[in-house]
Amino acid sequence: MPEVASKPLKSATDLSEVVTRYMSDEDASRVYDAFLLAAEAHEGVVRKSGEFYIFHPLEVAYTLADLHMDSDTICAALLHDVIEDTDYTKDDITKQFGQVVADLVDGVTKLAGGEFTTRQEVAAASFHKMMVAMTQDFRVVLIKLADRLHNVKTLAVRKPQAKHRIARETLDIHVPLARRMGMNVLRKDLQVIAFKHLYPWRYKVLQSRIDRFIDENAEQHHQITKNITQALLDNHIKGQVFRWEKNIYRLYQRLKEQKGSKHLDTQNEALEIRVLVNTSDECYKTLGYIHQLYQPKMYAFKDFIATPKGYGFQALQTAFVTPDQQLVRVQIQTHEMYQIAQYGITAHYRYPDLLKYSDKSKTYLNRWLEQVKEIQKATGSVAEFMEDMKADLFLQEIYILTPRGEPKVLPKGATPVDFAYAIHTEVGNKCVGAMIDGEPCRLSTPIPNGATVKIITDEDATPHSIWLNFAITAKARSSIRSWINKRKSHEFVELGKQILNKTLKKYKLSFDNIKPENLQQTLNTLGLKDVDSMFSSIARGNQSSKLVAKRLLNDDTLKPVSEKDEDQALLIKGTEGLAVNLQACCYPIPNDPIIAELDEQRGLEVHRSNCPVLNNNHGHKKKESISVAWVDDTRAESHFLAPINVTVRNRVGVLSHITNLLEDMRVNIEDINISGDSDVKEMYFLLQVNNEKHLRQIAQSLNNQSHVINVSRAFAHNIER
Repeated sequence: MPEVASKPLKSATDLSEVVTRYMSDEDASRVYDAFLLAAEAHEGVVRKSGEFYIFHPLEVAYTLADLHMDSDTICAALLHDVIEDTDYTKDDITKQFGQVVADLVDGVTKLAGGEFTTRQEVAAASFHKMMVAMTQDFRVVLIKLADRLHNVKTLAVRKPQAKHRIARETLDIHVPLARRMGMNVLRKDLQVIAFKHLYPWRYKVLQSRIDRFIDENAEQHHQITKNITQALLDNHIKGQVFRWEKNIYRLYQRLKEQKGSKHLDTQNEALEIRVLVNTSDECYKTLGYIHQLYQPKMYAFKDFIATPKGYGFQALQTAFVTPDQQLVRVQIQTHEMYQIAQYGITAHYRYPDLLKYSDKSKTYLNRWLEQVKEIQKATGSVAEFMEDMKADLFLQEIYILTPRGEPKVLPKGATPVDFAYAIHTEVGNKCVGAMIDGEPCRLSTPIPNGATVKIITDEDATPHSIWLNFAITAKARSSIRSWINKRKSHEFVELGKQILNKTLKKYKLSFDNIKPENLQQTLNTLGLKDVDSMFSSIARGNQSSKLVAKRLLNDDTLKPVSEKDEDQALLIKGTEGLAVNLQACCYPIPNDPIIAELDEQRGLEVHRSNCPVLNNNHGHKKKESISVAWVDDTRAESHFLAPINVTVRNRVGVLSHITNLLEDMRVNIEDINISGDSDVKEMYFLLQVNNEKHLRQIAQSLNNQSHVINVSRAFAHNIER
């Protein structure tokens, strides 16, 4: 197990000894200058652990120097808290160390809390800032990870609440970030230390179990590694075979999910072995020799050499059970693959001769950074961005093939919608269906590992907001949200124009008749940048259409031409889109008397005029009411949701009788809820209907049934769900 206690503090001499091994004298001198500035900036400041603050940036810099990172990165590591905690500015750092170092420091610097109301808002905004900076220079995240590593190593002195918060945040954000960068040594250290501070008793108990398991099976495990080593020597392969230390946090996660016995024994706990050889050819030969030596487990073989993981990880993985019933998992890699698996994107800094191999890690990272850029552009808020990125970072990977056999790496649980957006944003936007291994499937179907998926598109198709209920990748979710927000913005503009024209019609005018000078003066007075902003502001209820109309007319004395015009309603179909919303508290349908309110986020909220929620909305912000009515030509093929309560005598088969009747009438049931006692049942049905007349016909047919006592129109808030 890795050591989780803090090691002796690093000094400037320790750092100097490391950097002078691989840096030029000029770069090493530059690093020392950065140390001097950091020491001066933090002079006299003491951390909660009692140590002088300068030791923290020294530890961060030493971690990165141990990876042989360049001088810009080491300088930025030494100065990473200077902007945030001292009087030095970004300009000060730029003047002395250049723009690159200043940008790295600024990227790591958390945002100030003055403009935020909660710790969560600060965290989300700072995470967003760091990730945006990372798309310009990935070294920002390396500094942040090294910073977090030292912070968790010194958690012992923090209060329990802060300790738990920081440990949880580390597991939620920094660990998956390290994994995405392929930096598994750092990831494992962060996991284990955070776990120890989050659950100290569980850590202690589980560590003792691991130690006992290793001690009790030491001789058997030694014999297994010896047998594999000898098999390689017999076949003229020079390799290293060694036991791999278990990751206590991952073991904890597995045991938590495991049903049955949670003891560590040879039958349910694997001996993990690593085999390192010189070439890819030798990896495959070694696999064959191991399978000759021990009977492999079915379906346990994975070839990550031919199909590397998303961050460039390559290995052959297999498992077998010995005659003594010891489960063994083996991972076979070349030395280069092993170093890249441990150090990821930083491997070619630490081992420059691996550059030609670690280019794969850089390629995968660059692809991911481009994806982060897309998500950042498409996401509406920093909170949504953080939510999507956290979900994306955590997901395990599976491999899915296009019909041409091209592999795509997607998270476990990904659906055809995720796959469509992984191919291209437009493919996702135009997606109407999918086939998995030649069989039609729902768009919400999780794709199995190794499946071949074909996406069916239609040029007239558009994304659906319901996709957000099952799309799991950040790319898909942010793209769907982006399309919805753009469509919503357009619909708000159209709705606002309709509302304003409805108001202007009272004066026998339309927006097209407004004088340009009056329009510009109105925009200036209201502080709006353009006409679309004015329309949108009206639709959201932020501007009164009556007041805007009078400003546009530039005459406060004008009166409506007639009372009839004053009361003219805005005509709606109820199927306009995202800016017109039929409210689920009362489910208005065509022919119902209706009224509407303007909401800043949802636009026009349409209620039945007798809706209890609308009439009892005390204590809430007053919204502008709009007179609305249904258009006369609402088509029969349009469907609207309407709830009904059906009171019945409790008899065998009564529910089946009612649902069969609705099926015969070609009425779709969206939801059912049943309550009541042994004699009388109250059935709630949410039905798809064409209009109020259609609903009355359905109610009449149900009322004619012998077991039905009463049928009534329901309000959703009355139903115990």
